[in-house]
Amino acid sequence: MSFFWGVIAVLLLIVWALSIYDIVRRRLGTKRTAAWILIVVILPVVGSILYWVMRKPEPGDAQHKYEADRSRREEAERRVF
Repeated sequence: MSFFWGVIAVLLLIVWALSIYDIVRRRLGTKRTAAWILIVVILPVVGSILYWVMRKPEPGDAQHKYEADRSRREEAERRVF
């Protein structure tokens, strides 16, 4: 049973670290960045979930996804079966 909890702890640590990294990477402004980091550090699980739920997509996210999908479709059409 302790292995199970160890895996859960590692996964939560990864989510927590990714949340902190994303908060710092996105230029939210000093006050918003500090507030989100405080929330995520004080309440790691709840803060991380709140951050990812309330996170707005960056302006280039939709365009990047569209271009990646188009690239995948074009590559699939070029394949010979």
